[in-house]
Amino acid sequence: MSKSVRLGVVGCGLASGLLHGSGYRSLDEIELVGFTDRERNFEKKTVPMAKDFGVNAYRNIDEMLEDDSIEAIDVCVMEPGHYEMTKKALLAGKHVLCEKAFTDSLPKARELVALAKEVDRKLMVCYNYRYMETVMELKSRIDAGEFGEFAFISICGHGYTFHHSIDLLRFLCGEVVSVSAKFTIDGKPFLYPLGDWVYTAPFAKAAIFEFANGALGTVTGTDKLANNFPLMSLTYAGVKAQAAYPDLIGDMDHIVAEGSLFNKTFPLILAEFADAVINDRTPAITGVDGVRALELEEAILRSNNLGVSVKPYLIINE
Repeated sequence: MSKSVRLGVVGCGLASGLLHGSGYRSLDEIELVGFTDRERNFEKKTVPMAKDFGVNAYRNIDEMLEDDSIEAIDVCVMEPGHYEMTKKALLAGKHVLCEKAFTDSLPKARELVALAKEVDRKLMVCYNYRYMETVMELKSRIDAGEFGEFAFISICGHGYTFHHSIDLLRFLCGEVVSVSAKFTIDGKPFLYPLGDWVYTAPFAKAAIFEFANGALGTVTGTDKLANNFPLMSLTYAGVKAQAAYPDLIGDMDHIVAEGSLFNKTFPLILAEFADAVINDRTPAITGVDGVRALELEEAILRSNNLGVSVKPYLIINE
């Protein structure tokens, strides 16, 4: 196995250029091979992006996947395209790093997890908030037993962070046994619709999560927060100690600025993906993690529609 991963990138927008791009440029573990996008965007997007990074431009993903030198694909298109691009890459024998949310439906997400196992390829979902310095600090304190038995977590933020909040809840606290939730909509179109799910929180969205030991977690959000307001705050409480992070990430105006906490996460997550491929190990964030987050989103929808608490998970053969 080589000491770097030859990577092709699908999607020539903000995610690949400004965000993941910092990892492409800085990591010895990544050997960037080229970019592709929709074929109609070849001259407008793909060629300029490839030129900026000094790599190949492919007219479409099929042409990219014909390049046998490419070992892995970074899927950076919008959510409705995740399933198709990831499935094609896996079937072509490539490892895949897929942006969140994993897919736009649970059956598709579960199918991709099964497919990755069948073809024996790595499948990682880009929940980059796990690599925020503040989150890594809190996780290490939890794992060290500083807080004692977990009792309560509260995450509040902009609607854009809701999917990340769901993943952080699992990452920090473990699996959920029941969900009670409510959301209200103001009639405006969703920024990122995912079928019946409310990707963001157009007016208000709130959920209560119960854990096996009786601990509770809350996640609340709204798209109405001003751009200069912290995107996410978090409070964690155990029976021995508590911690509060009133500004976990930064604000909308500065989140993608060079050197921001947010931007620093992408080289870390790309390095984790590359290391998993190089050393043939399970990545830190798997396709199953992507499915679990979507299952909690689906439970929020069911709880809202039924007006009752619901159980979130369908058992997956990992």
